[in-house]
Amino acid sequence: MIRAKSPRSGHGDGSKLRQFGAPGSWTFLDFSEAMQAALEELGYGPCYHMQHCFQNPTDCDMWREALEAKYHNKGHKYTRKDWDQLLGHCQAVADFPPAAFIPELHEAYPDAKVVIVQRDAQKWYESCSNTIMRVAASKQLLFLYYLDRYLCARLVPMLGPLFSGSFGTERKDPVKKRENWINGYLKAYEEARRVVPQEKRLDFSLSQGWEPLCKFLGNEVPDKPFPHVHDTNEFDEGIAFLIRRMWVRAAKMNAPYVVAGLGVAGAWLWYR
Repeated sequence: MIRAKSPRSGHGDGSKLRQFGAPGSWTFLDFSEAMQAALEELGYGPCYHMQHCFQNPTDCDMWREALEAKYHNKGHKYTRKDWDQLLGHCQAVADFPPAAFIPELHEAYPDAKVVIVQRDAQKWYESCSNTIMRVAASKQLLFLYYLDRYLCARLVPMLGPLFSGSFGTERKDPVKKRENWINGYLKAYEEARRVVPQEKRLDFSLSQGWEPLCKFLGNEVPDKPFPHVHDTNEFDEGIAFLIRRMWVRAAKMNAPYVVAGLGVAGAWLWYR
């Protein structure tokens, strides 16, 4: 995305590309990487995705800073310099957190192209309920927040303002929560269409395949199927793998403290 290099496909005008999809439309809440894979196949790589936060946990710190400035007026509003620092190695972005900053990124990169991928809002919410909401409510994340200082201690504070700013803070009333999330989902797309000029954006469905996307971007159609959307089982497998890694890392990071604690306890029992 930002600071684009000439894509591998020969689309060499240096145009910067942005992809916006509220979570669950094709990536985050379904954990689908279809559009990320499609854009990178067309030469717009790397394409920033929520996964980059897992690979680069310090990104979470910057996203949290930007979210708190946007939604809570804390700190400074991110400028082109800040976005370059965070996203300057990418040619495209997909998924949240970037999708929470459509006006800001459009202001920073007005020449970028925007691909809007929108799902049925009701189906999107059901997908969220069965995936990311379930994970966010997991007690494992609460424990890991205190134990995994490398990733989870950064990830959880970022997700808080991301979800509350985009979808409200209601947690107990399921009807109100559903309404807030759906309204936030629809509002994000309305905002994208309002701030991005029509000639700079494409309303796109994954079922359309390569042709309209390639025509919009000026690329040749690849001789391979369009990337598929991952299902809930694949999401569960990916999350289980991520959480296992967090537990292993937490165990390694906290082992010295456990050993020290056992040593102190042993000494106390020995000399009492």
